[in-house]
Amino acid sequence: MNSPVKLLSSTALAAAAMVMAVPTAYADAHASLEKRVKALEKAGGGQTVTRSKKTMKLVVSGHINRLIQFVDNGTTSGFEHTTSIESRSRVRWVGTGKINDDLSIQTYIELGNRSSSSTAQDLDTNGDNNGNANQDPLDERHIDMILTSKSLGKLWVGQGRTGSESTSEVDLSGTGLLSLNADEFLVAAGEDFQRNGAAVGRSIGQVQNNLDGHGRRDRIRYDTPKFAGFQITTSHENADGWSTALRYGGSFGGVKVKAAIAYSDDSTRTGRETVNGSASILLPFGLSFTVAAGTQDDDRFNGVRDNAEMRYAKIGYKFKALEVGQTRLFVSYGEFEDITGANEESETFAFGVIQIVEPLGIELQAGYANFSLDLPNAADPDDIDVVTIGARVKF
Repeated sequence: MNSPVKLLSSTALAAAAMVMAVPTAYADAHASLEKRVKALEKAGGGQTVTRSKKTMKLVVSGHINRLIQFVDNGTTSGFEHTTSIESRSRVRWVGTGKINDDLSIQTYIELGNRSSSSTAQDLDTNGDNNGNANQDPLDERHIDMILTSKSLGKLWVGQGRTGSESTSEVDLSGTGLLSLNADEFLVAAGEDFQRNGAAVGRSIGQVQNNLDGHGRRDRIRYDTPKFAGFQITTSHENADGWSTALRYGGSFGGVKVKAAIAYSDDSTRTGRETVNGSASILLPFGLSFTVAAGTQDDDRFNGVRDNAEMRYAKIGYKFKALEVGQTRLFVSYGEFEDITGANEESETFAFGVIQIVEPLGIELQAGYANFSLDLPNAADPDDIDVVTIGARVKF
């Protein structure tokens, strides 16, 4: 095995000498080096140096998702240019390797961008607002190791989705870019409600929340195999938080059904316990119906605000009107109670369209959303209206 190594090192030295030769080098010197390389190649007997160790496959992917919005808060109006937090711009590195016929392992690193985040930007912001002056251009979304067994299920270790993540967001309409089950507020969550030209101390993001379990955290998570369409996902998180969910997916005569219900316990850290869920039905001709609901017990307010609640419904329709790809329409309505303060109620009404451009992997989006707030013992602030256009481009 020494000959391939000698061949490689000798060839590299010869090539380096050729590259570093001064322009005035004589043709004889070049010819001599070329002869030496040929001699080394011939002496190698066709042997090559190869790497015998099996390696994991690495795939890099991600997307850019940008919005242009016109916002009217009842006092002022204007345009904003934001990164949509419904599906913020990101890049991911996924490594996969096979251990045996049953076991495989995956490494999953995903970083997201918050440049002029739609949850932080508002009409009173002078310039870009990234939510945190000290924030890195890319912050962690997933740093995970995932062990998958075909017979025993899946084990996740690291930063990523908890057992209750996305259980409020089951949706077969394909319109989550603008309307992910009571998350419409994410397109303008940083906007402050106004009354008579003054902010009332509440933004859209403070009074609306889809109560979607524990989201992404540092945790260990286990997913059972699927049995007749059912699956259990559970996780244990830092500070003794934990969550679990029952999920279902199936199809009956061309009718697709998907649903989830979850319980999350964060009582040792925030005093919160959450029960939430969602369900969606997609008919064969493209019409879909989606509902979601959640309730959250919260001991932080010493009984002043015991329960936050969320209720949501959406109708969607998929069809192919254009050759370039599918068109997806939606109209949605959500109600939110006591999300931040006692006896506060907020509503959202939205509609929009997602146009798929298949050859380029582009998803065009356009929509309208109205956000309202009722405050106890005070005049209601003005509604906030948001018109959005944007695009998500995947790579």
